[in-house]
Amino acid sequence: MKTIPLFISILCAMALQAQELREFNDDFKTNSLEQWKSFHQQEGWPSFVKEIHVNKDYPGIFYLEPEVGFWYGEIHAGPYYFKELPKGDFTVVTKVKVEGRNTATPTRPFSLAGLMLRAKRPAHVAKTDTGHENWLFMSTGYAKGKNRPQFETKVTINGKSKLKIYPATAGWVELGIMKRGSTFTLAHKKDGVWTVVRSVENDQMDKELQVGFIAYTDFNGKMKRRYLFNRGRLNQEVFKDGQPDVKASFDYITFYDTEELSFE
Repeated sequence: MKTIPLFISILCAMALQAQELREFNDDFKTNSLEQWKSFHQQEGWPSFVKEIHVNKDYPGIFYLEPEVGFWYGEIHAGPYYFKELPKGDFTVVTKVKVEGRNTATPTRPFSLAGLMLRAKRPAHVAKTDTGHENWLFMSTGYAKGKNRPQFETKVTINGKSKLKIYPATAGWVELGIMKRGSTFTLAHKKDGVWTVVRSVENDQMDKELQVGFIAYTDFNGKMKRRYLFNRGRLNQEVFKDGQPDVKASFDYITFYDTEELSFE
C-alpha cells in the first residue's frame, strides 16, 4: 500500500505549488505597481511608455499605452511590465482588451498587447551583446493585412525571432501560456474553450522567468527603414514621428499549476 502515501505526497506537493503560484496573482484592486518591475528600469533602457495607470480611470484595470516601437530579435522598443517567477512549471492567464486610439481595434500596423515570458539576460552579458534574447509572447490587436482583429505569437531564441499571425475578435479576450520544462504552449479562450495556437521548445527558458504584459504599436515605414539601416538607434531612442494606436486594458493576471490548467 505504499502507493497511497506516495499519491498523497504528490497531491500535497501540487497543492503547495498552486498556493505559491497564487501569490503572483493580481486583480489590480489597488493603484500600486509595487509588485511589478519594468524592463526599461531593470535593464537601463529608455521608457517607451506613453501612459500607464492602475485602478485609476478604469477600476480594477492595468491600463497601458505604448509609444511607437516593437519587439523583434534584439529590438525591445516597447513597454514590458513583469513579475519574476522562480524556475518551475506554471500556466499564466490574462484577460485583455486592446483598442485603437479612436477605434474598437487598432488600425496601425503591428499594434498589439498581451502576455509575455522572458528569460533574464545572464549577469555576465552586457546589455548590448547580441545572441542572448530569449522570450515569447501572445498578443491581440492588429498586425498586418486586412484591417481585422488578429493574434500574434512571437518566439525569440538566442536573438532570432519567428512570428505567426491568426484571426481574432475585437473586445475582451483571455490569453494563456503554459510552461512545462522547456515546452511552452500558447492559447486563447473563446466561448469557454481554450484553443492552442502554438507550441515551442526553448531550453534557454527553463529557468527563472519574467512574466507579464507587453504592448507595442505602429511598425510604420520609417521604423522599417530604421530597422534595415540603423537598428542600433531603435533601443536607444523613443521616436515621436509615428501614430501610437494601442490602448491596452488588462483585467487580471492569474497563475495556475499545470495540473489545474493545461489547455487540454
